Amino acid sequence: MNIKIKRYQPFIKHSLAWIASLLLLKFLQNQPQLIEKVYAEKFYPIIALINRWLMHFFSFSIGDLLYFGGISYFIYQILLLVINYKNPAFQARKISDFLLQTLWIFYLSWGLNYFRQPLAEQLHLSQKKYTAEQLIKVTDTLIKQANSLQYQITNSDSIAVEIPYSFEHILNKTPIGYQKIASYIKVKYRVPCIKPSLFSTQISYMKVSGYLNPFTGEAQVNKLYPKVFLPSIASHEVAHQLGFAPENEANFLGYLAASHHPDLYFKYAATIDALYYFLIELKQYDSDLFKEYLKKINIGILKNYKEAQNFHKRYRFPINFSKTYDAYLKLNQQKSGIKSYNEMVSLVIAYYYRHSKSE
Repeated sequence: MNIKIKRYQPFIKHSLAWIASLLLLKFLQNQPQLIEKVYAEKFYPIIALINRWLMHFFSFSIGDLLYFGGISYFIYQILLLVINYKNPAFQARKISDFLLQTLWIFYLSWGLNYFRQPLAEQLHLSQKKYTAEQLIKVTDTLIKQANSLQYQITNSDSIAVEIPYSFEHILNKTPIGYQKIASYIKVKYRVPCIKPSLFSTQISYMKVSGYLNPFTGEAQVNKLYPKVFLPSIASHEVAHQLGFAPENEANFLGYLAASHHPDLYFKYAATIDALYYFLIELKQYDSDLFKEYLKKINIGILKNYKEAQNFHKRYRFPINFSKTYDAYLKLNQQKSGIKSYNEMVSLVIAYYYRHSKSE
């Protein structure tokens, strides 16, 4: 009997470790104030700053190399599990240990930000569902702003905007937007660390324009994506670096930072990006009204949207990776999954009405 207990002891301990981990994470999911005060305000800013400081010495992405090494190691261990048929339990436990360690490194280094208090609470923005009238009014405002910016840049309503800066210059200018809104969001962006993804071709097929590496704190941007959208993409990823994990919050802060940027190209990128999400909402509300509003948009802006559409057609892939990411988001407190990107609309509307009333 004792021999059997000793034999299964490692398995029992390992199972208990997984159960305890999952229960603790479930508990933390329901403790937003605790996460906000202890993790988001005290622990995360220190580890994020250290990560960015260490990573900014390298011009290339250390996080991407880490991804490659980690995935390669995992595949190697799976192959050993298949080959090592004499002792599969040991190999399976080894793989499980690796996954458990990765899980905790992920949540401690960045992932617990998913369990924070909502950004709307922190910025005292209304969390009520917006009305159709509000949606239409802000969409109208964004169209006017986008048309004005597009014309200022090109001196024509039918020419697509082309950003004259290099990819690196866009990344270097991105932090300026966050300097402009630092007093509002009460977070300063120190030691910028924004880099091109080493896997830009691969992520293009996955419909990914950028991502944050949670293990190294590096913001990664797809260097192949149409340049006119890069200021908005880079600003979105910086929001993740600052500890705002939900996609709707990163979308909103990316818009806020880029739209407050002194550079016209950044303002334009922010405005047409936000307008795109508003048009999606408008189409769902009233498809006929959506068609009417499309006619109000300068042809040059529509040409920029066409660039993004053509990009995704060029990098079309038979496997839909968005379903996997949708499941990941739902697992981390984003009930709408991949649709949460579009929920930035409610934050922009709440900000617009709060801001317009204060003027």
